[in-house]
Amino acid sequence: MIKLILCEGKTDAIFIGYYLERVKEWVYIGKPPNGIPIGANVQADDTRGETVEWYHKDNNFLLICNVGGKDNFKHFCETKIITAIEDANAFCEIAIVTDRDNRTVKSICDTVQNIFHPIVNNIKTGTWKTYCYSNNYHKISIDFLLLVIPTDKEGALETTMLDAISENECDKIVVDKAKIYIEDIENINIKYINKRRDKLKAWLGATWAVQFPENVLAKSKNQIRSVKWEDSEILAQCFCELVKI
Repeated sequence: MIKLILCEGKTDAIFIGYYLERVKEWVYIGKPPNGIPIGANVQADDTRGETVEWYHKDNNFLLICNVGGKDNFKHFCETKIITAIEDANAFCEIAIVTDRDNRTVKSICDTVQNIFHPIVNNIKTGTWKTYCYSNNYHKISIDFLLLVIPTDKEGALETTMLDAISENECDKIVVDKAKIYIEDIENINIKYINKRRDKLKAWLGATWAVQFPENVLAKSKNQIRSVKWEDSEILAQCFCELVKI
């Protein structure tokens, strides 16, 4: 069976993949497996910042796609995912992982439902739901999950990552001090931090620079792999449904 996770950015895809490797023993395989149905052979568009990564576990395959940002979600799904579902019934499970930012849950549900209509309807967040859809070719049954992060407040995946790091009292001091530092920089120089998302990424980056100074010049993938995210209770609660994929 082929399962699919769609997320907004490259860091999201790396983090989710690593978390599922550590918690549920998915194995990264990089390239799509031989004999995969043509409808599931999704290709990334580098010009849009998209990435696709394959994982394997038992007799199942997992495709994690970074769609190239929330503004590219609709285009990615309409050009690469919807047809694969309708024409080839390519995926048995689909999970959408998206940042809450300052949006309402209802607006996010409405956006996702608009993209996947009429395959899915009456979307709710945080729980798997089975949908059945019939077209001119066949009847489709698909399990669907919409996970909005954070689950309980405004923010993004970086917000939840910082909360997970703060579970350790010593690291919480670093997180709090890093926040003060980034806010000071924001107040005196808007050249580098002029968006809410930039501030979050800088906050997380400043925290990592103190925790793992030897990795300060490393790629984000190496930074992410420096933390034992699998020990976090906050992440276990946040991803309790996603890890069922």
